[in-house]
Amino acid sequence: MNTTLTINRINNMKIIKKLLIIVLTLFLLTNCKQYIQVFDTASKTVKISDTLAIFETDSVKISYTFWSDKGLMSFSIFNKLDKPIYIDWKSCAFIDNGNKLNYWDDGQLTITDMKSRYGSYFYSGPLLEPGFTLNKGVQITTSTSKVIKPERITFIPPKSNYTRTQFYLMPNRNFYSIDRKVATKTKVKRNDKPRKKTDIHELKYDYNNSPFKIRNYLAFSLSENSSNFFYVDNEFFLTSVKEMDYRHYQGRHVMDNGKISKKEWMPFTKPSSFFLKLEGVDNIESR
Repeated sequence: MNTTLTINRINNMKIIKKLLIIVLTLFLLTNCKQYIQVFDTASKTVKISDTLAIFETDSVKISYTFWSDKGLMSFSIFNKLDKPIYIDWKSCAFIDNGNKLNYWDDGQLTITDMKSRYGSYFYSGPLLEPGFTLNKGVQITTSTSKVIKPERITFIPPKSNYTRTQFYLMPNRNFYSIDRKVATKTKVKRNDKPRKKTDIHELKYDYNNSPFKIRNYLAFSLSENSSNFFYVDNEFFLTSVKEMDYRHYQGRHVMDNGKISKKEWMPFTKPSSFFLKLEGVDNIESR
């Protein structure tokens, strides 16, 4: 009888121990803070609104959206003319801090080969139109199984759009190092729970001291085999980096006529901005 009681007590203690471990794990998971960094850019030639960043001439209208994890150079080109225009991708480039990446390299290269050549810069997922990335606001799931030969010359009919998504803006970083000695620390009400407060660390830049500048250099012509191009050179530069609690960044669901209010849900979303979600980081002060 005593042996049975002892065995039961041991089994009960094991069960209690397991329950305590589960409860402790859940507590740590629910109380572990996640952080995110939001990057804002500006441009001297592109007009930036709440929904899109737009460059416009008499011939073309180019709309940009970067909003995604690590940023995506996603843009669409609208032909405003009553006749076709052509883009020669051999004469175009995405330029990251002076580093030239080709939109078209060799007609024999497949998408898989281009990804291998350009490494983590190259985006090989589904086509994303400007506005889709802005609304989605989450990490894009890519696929490397698509194998097609890239075209050198793109034909855009009159009064129609062409969309391209090919390069990440900041592909090789898990986080952006923020110097606490020069960063501005602001205590604000948390967007998801206004009764609570949270800290935002921010670094600001102007054009001259910005550490991050990108350019989208495009060559257009009015005939397929023409050597006479008109060029568009759109430059963006980093103006600020904000590091914050993920819950503050995400905001809260507020319904407005049956729809989620964008002002309350993900309030930092902008077409000329992008973000890095700091996976596995639970204490920014320790870095």
